[in-house]
Amino acid sequence: MSTTETERGIENEAQLVDLAPYRDAETLTRIEEAARDAARTTPAGLPDLTTGTVRLDKVDAPAGTPAEDEAGVLEILDERDGWNLRTLVPESLTDPGVWRQRRAEWVNAAQFHALRSPVYLWRVAKVSALGARVASRDAWSYLGATEYGDIADKVRRTKAGPEHIADLRADRRKEAKARRREPLTVYGLTGCTTYTAALLALGETWGWIMAAPVLLPVFGVLYALGRRELIRRQPDGTFALMDAPDFTGAGVLTDEGLNAALRARNVGILKDGEEVTIRGFIAREPGDKASVVRFDLPRSAGKTAKEVAAKREPLAAALAVDAIQLSIRQDGHEGGVYMRVADSHPFGGDPVPSPLETAERWNIWDGAPTFVDETGSITAIELLFFGLLVGAMPRQGKTFTARAAAAAAVLDPLCRMIVADGKGGKDWSATALLAEAYIRGVTEPAVRRLTHVLEDLVGEMEEGYDALFELPDEVCPEGKLTPEITRDHKIYPVVLIIDELQRYLEDEGKEEEDDKLTYGKRIEKALITLAKVGPAVGLIPILASQKPTGDAVPSALRDAIPQRIAHLCATYQMSDSVLGTGSSASGWNAKDLAPAFKGMGIHADETGLRFMRSLLIKLPGFRAICERGRALRIEAGTLAGEAAGQAGRAARVGGILADLIAVFEDRKNPERLATTEILDGLAELDPATWAPAALGVGEEDQATYARTGGTALRKRLDEALDGTDRTLAVRSWTSGGRANGYYLADLRKAAGMG
Repeated sequence: MSTTETERGIENEAQLVDLAPYRDAETLTRIEEAARDAARTTPAGLPDLTTGTVRLDKVDAPAGTPAEDEAGVLEILDERDGWNLRTLVPESLTDPGVWRQRRAEWVNAAQFHALRSPVYLWRVAKVSALGARVASRDAWSYLGATEYGDIADKVRRTKAGPEHIADLRADRRKEAKARRREPLTVYGLTGCTTYTAALLALGETWGWIMAAPVLLPVFGVLYALGRRELIRRQPDGTFALMDAPDFTGAGVLTDEGLNAALRARNVGILKDGEEVTIRGFIAREPGDKASVVRFDLPRSAGKTAKEVAAKREPLAAALAVDAIQLSIRQDGHEGGVYMRVADSHPFGGDPVPSPLETAERWNIWDGAPTFVDETGSITAIELLFFGLLVGAMPRQGKTFTARAAAAAAVLDPLCRMIVADGKGGKDWSATALLAEAYIRGVTEPAVRRLTHVLEDLVGEMEEGYDALFELPDEVCPEGKLTPEITRDHKIYPVVLIIDELQRYLEDEGKEEEDDKLTYGKRIEKALITLAKVGPAVGLIPILASQKPTGDAVPSALRDAIPQRIAHLCATYQMSDSVLGTGSSASGWNAKDLAPAFKGMGIHADETGLRFMRSLLIKLPGFRAICERGRALRIEAGTLAGEAAGQAGRAARVGGILADLIAVFEDRKNPERLATTEILDGLAELDPATWAPAALGVGEEDQATYARTGGTALRKRLDEALDGTDRTLAVRSWTSGGRANGYYLADLRKAAGMG
């Protein structure tokens, strides 16, 4: 069908003629079969099983669009058939990283040859001297016809007569005389004489230093003669004036260097003759600090990316770099490898300050800037739903790492914070400005208080799940906390920071002599529950421990926190306890970290492992961050707990105070309540603890119930107020009936509510 262009567009000029009636049946069958075979090879789809032909579903054209836009089809065909320069130009000419790699190779080659230039000059001098000797020998042999002497010697050995030798000598003199009179010989000697005279004149006139460049053609000729003689002596071509550039240790990775390193004896990833398949080209990172390559291991090798990563140290030795300069991880399939070779130690120099030191506020849902990775990029880790466990030897940067992560929560006014510092120093003292509970040290009151805080937090976690359960699926589609739920329903994330965790878990104190669980075990039990179940309702544990091994921090707690950071560890077992079993065997061992770089460590999460160095926030900067965090909470109306002078559950001084306030509120906040009334209210809130049966008292014996329950209540209140400067005393009254109990005003004062 031919077409022509008119004012209306493109019109058909020809008509379709059906030739089927003019074909015989055999021809039509053959044409039909050929059409089916051709259709099966098209990318349209699979053949229809019933007819053997391809069936294409018709796509309805959009409203207002012609069903068959022939002009559009022609435009597409024109674009397809046109010159696409981006596909014609090789990727190696358009990729900036490849050009950076080439520039690095050129620079490294220039430096390599510049350093070896004295060696090259010595080689040129030796070859030129050989050329001068060979030239002198050949010239003497030609002008003196010395080959006749060899012939005469052979004739003499055959014991020929003296007349033959005399004839040879005469022929030699005649040939030598003829050669000396040849025009080429005369011109050559004349040129050499003239060149020498000019050189002497130039040296006398301008100085011998200025005349030195004139000798370059002479050295060039002599070098060529010497090189020809070396090639004659060494036909295998082993001689080379310049050595091949050595990129080993320069951080500039090459194809040959990569394959040679993988074939090294102590690496053994490749055998002789095997090579990796590089995807694209080796490139340099922006900033020109490292070479990056992605490659596939040969199938015949039967190796995986994990095996390559496990050989990090010997592979780094083969590449003449430090192991910390080498990053290896799986890329795509099991045999795909991503490798980064840094030019220098990626964490050299001073620590990088945290950007949160100057940030006015932060959103915890955006992650927490905590460290820089091996590329120098600041990494914001996800705290929500993951938490963080930091483990290391003493004075290796655990607190700095935890502080860098916690700063993001400090600057988010919708984050609640609870802090327990087992070290007892000033590292976390600034958090008292905004924390609902700040516990310092491992004294008996502090440990007892942390126990109650954590157990009470478990109860809040259950209440949080109840609140999420009541929300519609459209509001809570995943059954866990979202930014919208936090904003609209005021279910706030809770950041639980415990530094020197092992000191709390080692506590052997008991609440009662017959109590089977020590405070350490109760803390452990509560932490495991919170770490396992709490993330969905926004519980974020940030734990730091000097002894993250099983005897100090149980594996059930470590396994419940998928995000870990290990700084320098004393043993590989300690490293594995933080990063996960088998990480050392895979080439990730925090025992081998350089102690000179404080804050350097290994980060592990669900995406893999990487080297890192913590962002730096010093104490003055952290206090300034906490002051901004307090101001943000005051502005948002979310400052609560001890930082706001509040009581009850918000104050984190013990759940019993909150329960007492709840009992008064249920009874419309009377001026006072007798102990028996309070016990009845507590039994309604928590019958498992305060019901007569729970206290071992018969329901009919009210006097004993009041006495036993009152004693238990008095003990719980003392524990809740332990470590504070507040007290709550039992008071007696006779008006309205003689009774003992508590006044609401006293309760509010003890709770810090005024």
